Amino acid sequence: MRILQVIDHLNVGGAERVLVDLTNILNENKQDVTVLCLLKKAKLDAQLNKDINVIYLHRKNKFNPLYLIKLYTILRKYDVIHIHLRQVLRYVSLLFYTTRINRKRVIIFQDHFGKIETEKTISSSIKEAMKRCTAYVGVSDQLTNWAKSNSINSNIFKLSNIVRQNKVDISSSLSLTQINIVSVGNFRPQKNYEFLCQLIAQSSQDYNFTIYGQLIDLAYYNKIKDLISDLKIEDHVKIISDCENIVSELPKYHLGLHCATSETGPLVALEYLSMQIPFVAYNTGEVAKDVGKTFPSFIQKDFDVENWNANIDMILKRRADYVKELKSFFTEKYSEDVYLENCISIYQKLIAIK
Repeated sequence: MRILQVIDHLNVGGAERVLVDLTNILNENKQDVTVLCLLKKAKLDAQLNKDINVIYLHRKNKFNPLYLIKLYTILRKYDVIHIHLRQVLRYVSLLFYTTRINRKRVIIFQDHFGKIETEKTISSSIKEAMKRCTAYVGVSDQLTNWAKSNSINSNIFKLSNIVRQNKVDISSSLSLTQINIVSVGNFRPQKNYEFLCQLIAQSSQDYNFTIYGQLIDLAYYNKIKDLISDLKIEDHVKIISDCENIVSELPKYHLGLHCATSETGPLVALEYLSMQIPFVAYNTGEVAKDVGKTFPSFIQKDFDVENWNANIDMILKRRADYVKELKSFFTEKYSEDVYLENCISIYQKLIAIK
């Protein structure tokens, strides 16, 4: 079984990190897997295992037929073509109407769309592209339920996100003289950094906050910078926009925050769990649902600053206990073995019916 993972590029982002982890896990378990990037090399390429073959289409003009011909030549060499992100499917699906590639190969579309709670409509063209795939894979119940209710495909599966446990020293006894709190998420409106700023403004003066995020939406980033200035919290919050391996930085922090209004993961919550960092997050996404059953104080159902701060203070007092509990919780819930088994099972079922 020859597997091809397809994406536009491996810039820092949730779907991109999932592709890297999935590809590495497949590779380490003796699966024949290759990565195809429609554009060029990017930051996360270096995190792929060295023996994984990476192909770059170097597409410059998506309407140039020469790139489509080259893409078709690549795709037909593989048994399973696993496509990530809607914009990537939109481009690859151009071949569905001019060739028989989607009838001759297993083509899986994995949907990582994070705004499914607020944006449920899609264009007729992308819906048709999803229908012509062999299967639709959602990373959350929200996405698979949406796909079923909209008859997106006759084969619908869920493959929840995963974060690999990082070999970084984790401490349950950080100094309590200075509390360091972290928030991770690229700068775009759905991350709701306006609320985070209000939270910081009303938090203890002993707390120091760091935001890690790429400047995806520069106008939104500038809006948040202005708000930080208006609230006079510059001395308590630092923004880092050029970190390529955030997970390795997480052990410095006592607690994580995630204020996004809509997420399918959120993947960052898995990163906090993998590093055994207690966190407070809004109740959106697959991970929030699972975590809330065991650690209800971690998950907030509103954006009330007082509620968030009360839970932050309570969790910090019990931090050492939570660190121990989170290790077993993560191992039990997010095992790589189970993830690999689910993925290979999807591939094998689809090959059998092709």
